[in-house]
Amino acid sequence: MKHTLIRTVSEEAPEAFSGCGHGPAPAARREKGAAPIFVDGVAIPESAIAAEAQNHGAASAAEARAAAARALVIRHLLLRRAAELGLNPEADRDEQGREETAEEALVRQVLQIEAPGEEPGDAECRRVYESSKAKFSAPEMFEASHILFEPKAADEDAWAAAHAQACAAIEQIGAGAVFETLARAHSGCSSAASGGALGQFLRGDLAPPIEEALTSLTPGQLAPAPVRTRHGWHVVRLDRHAPARVLPFEAVAERIRAALHARSAIAASARYVEALAASAEIEGLALGRGAGS
Repeated sequence: MKHTLIRTVSEEAPEAFSGCGHGPAPAARREKGAAPIFVDGVAIPESAIAAEAQNHGAASAAEARAAAARALVIRHLLLRRAAELGLNPEADRDEQGREETAEEALVRQVLQIEAPGEEPGDAECRRVYESSKAKFSAPEMFEASHILFEPKAADEDAWAAAHAQACAAIEQIGAGAVFETLARAHSGCSSAASGGALGQFLRGDLAPPIEEALTSLTPGQLAPAPVRTRHGWHVVRLDRHAPARVLPFEAVAERIRAALHARSAIAASARYVEALAASAEIEGLALGRGAGS
C-alpha cells in the first residue's frame, strides 16, 4: 500500500483563482517563499506542502518540499478524477492490517480503473522464467536435531564431564535409546521440549562446527562424536537434506505474473498522471519529466 500521497490538502479556505500567471518553478527543489502552486486555479496551500514534506526522505528540506508539492498536485488531480467518476472509497488493508484512508482508496481505485496495466500472457511469463531461472530456485535446506550437554562450570574438568555425558548418549542411541527421549531428559537447549528438533535452516544459520558435522552426514545419521561449541558438547543428527534446486515454472508462474503486472501498472500510472497533468493548468510547479519530477 502506497503512503506517499496520504495527507489531505489543508482545509484552509483555498484561493479559488490565482490570476498570477507566474511561470513554473523548478520541480527538483522548492525553496521557502517559492511562488504559490495552483491547479486549474485551486491553490495547494504551503502549509499542506510543509506537512506532506515530512513523509518524503530527501537530501535537503528544499528537495523534500519539491517532492511533497508534486505528490499533492498529483493527488489533487487523481481525487478530482475520482469525483468525476463518482467513486466512493472502498478501503483495502495491507499485509500488516493497516487500512487505507479514504483518499488513498480513491487514488488506488482511479488508477485501477483507468491505468490498470496489462496482464502478461503465459508466453511472456515463460520467457522471464527461462531467461532468469537462477532467480527462481529453492536454496539448500537442512533439518536437524541435537542434544546439548552444558558443562557445569568453565574449567576443563566440567567440560570433560559434559563430553563424557555426550559420548554416553551417543552409545545409548546406538544401542536403541530414543534420541527424542534423551533430548527431553538431558538437553540444555530450549529445543529439548521438541525432542531436540532444530527445525529447518540454511547454510550459515547454525554454529560452524555443528554445520560442518551435519553436512558430512546422510539423513537419519547421527554424528559419531560429540561436537563442541561455546555452549557445550552437542550430539547431532541430520534429519533431512534438500539440495538447492530450480523451482518448476508452475510453482512460480503466478509470482512472475504478479511482478510483470505490477511493473506494467506502475508504467501505466505514470503515463496516466502525466496525461492528467498535461490537461490541467498547473502554476508554480513544473510536473513534467524534464523538470525533476
